[in-house]
Amino acid sequence: MPKDRPIFSIVIPAFNEERFLPRCLESLKNQDFKDFEIIVVDNNSTDKTAEIAKKFGAILLFEKNQGVAFARQKGFQSARGEIIATTDADTILPKNWLSRIFEEFKKDKDLVAFGGSCEFYSGPISAKLASKFLLKPFLFLDKIFSGGWSLIGCNMAIKKEAFLRVGGFNTNLKLNEDIEISHRLSKIGKIILDPDFKVKTSGRRYRNGLILGLITYCLPTISRVLFKRYDKFQRFPPVRKEEVSLLGQISFPILSFFIFLFLIFHFSTPKIVNAKNFIAKNFNRVNIIESKIKNDLSKVRKLKFKNERNLYYFRRWSK
Repeated sequence: MPKDRPIFSIVIPAFNEERFLPRCLESLKNQDFKDFEIIVVDNNSTDKTAEIAKKFGAILLFEKNQGVAFARQKGFQSARGEIIATTDADTILPKNWLSRIFEEFKKDKDLVAFGGSCEFYSGPISAKLASKFLLKPFLFLDKIFSGGWSLIGCNMAIKKEAFLRVGGFNTNLKLNEDIEISHRLSKIGKIILDPDFKVKTSGRRYRNGLILGLITYCLPTISRVLFKRYDKFQRFPPVRKEEVSLLGQISFPILSFFIFLFLIFHFSTPKIVNAKNFIAKNFNRVNIIESKIKNDLSKVRKLKFKNERNLYYFRRWSK
């Protein structure tokens, strides 16, 4: 590889991200893998996003078409690296982010894309807990129902050659552009997602609570999984406000209260009670059968011992 061509290009789409971008760029500067270029794609920002990108020495591009898919596409097309990693402006990367990605591509030549998961460092407590404990099983379920891994835009990397081969991102999408391209990439090579390989990202989309935040993604996910349609329910509300609202702060206790009520009601219904009695009754039967088997085994052992003792005396007598 020519010396003027880095191994990695890192693409960061950014729209009015002066509040978050410095922490993201700082985490990239602290990487233990140093052969990379940073590309910040300014998507019509009116704040100091461009100024901050220049201050950190990033390559600054401008994309006039509004939308994260347009911004990622612009950055990927301009990237010089053999591997293009992408993240979001409100994300903080671990020190070994690039070195781990590099090792994955190095040990598997058939790998065309690799990614990980994320965990919220801000937002309401309900969203933080969900990202910590529920995102991993969700990713596995999504893999089953989608027929392959769905990579996440804040933590993914693609070989430049593979990116060009599938034609890049679908710029008609305002949401799920990362998932859509990962499914197309899976048709030309291997894709791996490690749910334990995490980055930390903002929980600002859940500032009004976990439930309202999930509604934003629920319908697009149903449309994608059940009907293989990525272009439905693409309305995406702006997030550049205070991260945690009053509703977001109280949503977790409210949610917990309603779950508690649901469990009380659910497990007190006649069907559930009958099912519990049925299980208990059959469990007792199992215990009785188990006890009987133990008694029979004990009798067998005693009989075996008796026969062995008789055989011993018979042999002595016969001598």
